[in-house]
Amino acid sequence: MDLLSPIMNTFCKSERLCNKNLFEELVHSDFSFVKFPFRVLVKKSSLQGEYPARMGISVSKKKFKRAVKRNRLKRLTREAYRMHKSELYKDSQGYETLDILFIYIDNTVLEYSKIEKAIQSAIQKIIIHFYRVPE
Repeated sequence: MDLLSPIMNTFCKSERLCNKNLFEELVHSDFSFVKFPFRVLVKKSSLQGEYPARMGISVSKKKFKRAVKRNRLKRLTREAYRMHKSELYKDSQGYETLDILFIYIDNTVLEYSKIEKAIQSAIQKIIIHFYRVPE
């Protein structure tokens, strides 16, 4: 955890889901759920990464024609994830790398507080599913 503490408040390239093959695997993953306004896909990665999780965001061009709105939603989502990823990293403790994809499913641009709340509850659900041992 000492290695990760300086980067807790950043979101670097190594934490992004950039590999096309990993992205394709993730789209066909078994575990997904909806935390409005997102559909969240999560999978244990087939390729170990530097960090406990890699994250990607998808905003439909069909729903948001203007790139300005799509980029704003991606920025807000990235910021919310960056602020709350420490919870996910804290519970990972040397497990495999997770690949996470947030797909924005609403037709309107929501305010940051609603996006942040959805990301936070999605992270909690991921922690419970992947890291907590059922008793």
